[in-house]
Amino acid sequence: MSRVHVFFNRRPTIRIRPSAVHLHSVRAQSTEASRTSRLDRLTSKLPKRLQKYTNGLRDAPVSHVVSFMILHEITAIVPLFGLFSLFHYTNYVPISYVTDHFGESLQGGIERYERYFKRKGLFGFGQEDNSDTSASDMTNQNAHVENAVQRWHNGEQKYKILVEVALAYAITKVLLPIRIIGSVWATPWFAKILVRAKSTLTRNA
Repeated sequence: MSRVHVFFNRRPTIRIRPSAVHLHSVRAQSTEASRTSRLDRLTSKLPKRLQKYTNGLRDAPVSHVVSFMILHEITAIVPLFGLFSLFHYTNYVPISYVTDHFGESLQGGIERYERYFKRKGLFGFGQEDNSDTSASDMTNQNAHVENAVQRWHNGEQKYKILVEVALAYAITKVLLPIRIIGSVWATPWFAKILVRAKSTLTRNA
């Protein structure tokens, strides 16, 4: 009987390889560092007086940080496509206003999306379009923007799309402080939705 008693009271020994624990720890630290780095890049774009609204995210739960990142992407994508659709399907294209007030952002949008469209061959752009812009235009950024706008005025369809996308990009970029503050405000609410959805999916699985 004593032997039986001893046999059933023996507890199995669980051995965890130190390498697996270390690997998990390293991955967790890397993910956390990546989130923090990206959060720092986003919040650094805010004026100093507005950064106080995002300081709490540094010590927030992971669900809040992830929610903020998702909301930030949504507030970038939705205005970009919404404004482009407005400009493309209506006669409202505020080039003069945006050029006068947000010329630097418009310039950045034209340069960014023209390179992207050429690289991908979208909307009639191609590598051969590099010859359309003279060397002086490439060094004079204002002339480069004026060239794109002029070709839009001339009715070139591909430049119509380029300028409209650049306008939407410029306005979306200018709205960055409002987008970040709005994302911070909605983060707790959105985090609850994500946690609830994750719990539901886990139960169903």
